Amino acid sequence: MKKDRPFDPNETIVEHLQTHIEISPRQPHLVLFIGPDSGKRFKLTPGQMTIGRAPEADITIDDEWASRIHAIIEWDDEVIRINDNGSTNGIYVDYRRVDTAILAQGMPLQIGHSVMKVDFKDDAELRLEENLLRNACIDGLTGIFNRRHLIKRATEEYSYARRNGLPVGLIMIDLDRFKQINDTHGHQMGDFVLNKFASVINQLKRKEDIFARYGGEEFVIIPCGQIHMDEVFGFCERIRRAIESSEFRFGDTCIRITASFGFHTCKITKDEKIESQLNAMIKKADLALYNAKEKGRNRTEYLLWAHWLTGIRKLACDELSRVGCGMGNS
Repeated sequence: MKKDRPFDPNETIVEHLQTHIEISPRQPHLVLFIGPDSGKRFKLTPGQMTIGRAPEADITIDDEWASRIHAIIEWDDEVIRINDNGSTNGIYVDYRRVDTAILAQGMPLQIGHSVMKVDFKDDAELRLEENLLRNACIDGLTGIFNRRHLIKRATEEYSYARRNGLPVGLIMIDLDRFKQINDTHGHQMGDFVLNKFASVINQLKRKEDIFARYGGEEFVIIPCGQIHMDEVFGFCERIRRAIESSEFRFGDTCIRITASFGFHTCKITKDEKIESQLNAMIKKADLALYNAKEKGRNRTEYLLWAHWLTGIRKLACDELSRVGCGMGNS
């Protein structure tokens, strides 16, 4: 901040700010918006910078599909240029493979499975953006993504999977008999359980996986990268067993809990909107979760295509039979 002096009534506010307040210049950043550490910024400096998965790269991205030194970025105060460094999988600018290209602000750059964009911000804008981003994306109780950001990230991940012909998955998780915890031990205990539950999963999931609180005691995980149904099942079971064996101690109260899991995997087609297919994935994973509850809770179920219509009919009949009867324990 420059030395202040009384405001001159003959000055405009803009003239006063430009004269008496030191404003930091806008600096270019690479912003990661698809891939591990989504939202992370990498500040660019004049000259050349290397980017790749190697720890010695100037910009290190956690992406197994990136080469160790995948590309070289050059910034000369006028333009930002990206050059392929003989990588295995190439670089894509605006979704086209190139050997070299000038990066304009907002233009997508894909390296491996990670997608970045160039953005210019000054220090004040960065602080404001970080606060706004946190408030918009993070669930206030658990510190993980909220439902709104889950939908955004899932749409991005599924769009990437469709372009590259990769399978996608979605896991729905629900705490068993959570209402009893609130009724018996109080809502403070319930909030503690939700927070620790999210923490346990955070320690077990892969860094690149998308994890969010969907609402209440429901959570969603979207596995990223190459996935297979048996691997997703094993992943769910590892989390389920970890939850089952954990103690949830709050003050003088110590309880154990269980959780039920439902998941679905498929490939995203090109003849239907991403949003519609995401909604269908959520419904199918939710139906698999419903099946896990019906079979006794504390288990993992997945939905096969052959079970889809049968499950929908059963779910509809059960819902109709409960109309006017109140909700049971979940």
